[in-house]
Amino acid sequence: MAGGDDRIAWKIVAGIAQRVRSHYTCAMQTRFLLCLASTSFLGCMVTPSSVPVDPNATPVLAEGFSKTSEVPPSFLVLNGGVTLAATNRNRFLALPAKPLDTHGVMFGPAMRDGLRVAARFRGEQKGRQSPAFGVGLNGISGYRLRVNPARRKLELLRNEVRVHEADYQWVPGQWTHMMLQVRELPGLQWAIEAKVWDETQRMPAAWTLTWKDADAPLPGRPSAWGTPYSGTAIGLDDLQVWRID
Repeated sequence: MAGGDDRIAWKIVAGIAQRVRSHYTCAMQTRFLLCLASTSFLGCMVTPSSVPVDPNATPVLAEGFSKTSEVPPSFLVLNGGVTLAATNRNRFLALPAKPLDTHGVMFGPAMRDGLRVAARFRGEQKGRQSPAFGVGLNGISGYRLRVNPARRKLELLRNEVRVHEADYQWVPGQWTHMMLQVRELPGLQWAIEAKVWDETQRMPAAWTLTWKDADAPLPGRPSAWGTPYSGTAIGLDDLQVWRID
């Protein structure tokens, strides 16, 4: 599910090659670069896995759109205009560039807690304008994890109100992976935990953002959405939902 971004892979190769030339002897350079070139041409370059298997999570939904030609009928489209797009190597949902509104989909079961959602997004920067995008749990008025490049922040919202944030530097043109979960804690509290990483990175072991809520969330479906502030469509792929212990 590489999304056809071969240029990014070659940038990585070039960067590695430059570091090898700077730090190793001629013989070691030759051996390493031949190995690197062979794996790249064979299409076998090792890339970080998106979401490793978690023994404490039970898969509920996994949709990569590779076997469908339309938006799955179980998905609820928000604000219309969401379509299936394709490159020569990948299929994904396209959240429309116009109108300037929040577009997205809802999917999976409606639950109060004990649920985790993940997806990946790709957007483009146009001048100083960048898209905002994210995943959500507990329906329209629930929790939303939002990448906000204009503020260089990862934001957590509840019912459209920002309740927590962390610094985050978005990379235009790359797939950005996002994960959000809500779980109940002892004493009538709920933990909201989130991770974000780009396609050149492995999923971080620690949560990027955490927050506790004393107000019980309402049941609602997971969601994924974006707002095209840059005037370009936003790619959405690899939607996944798990039950968590």
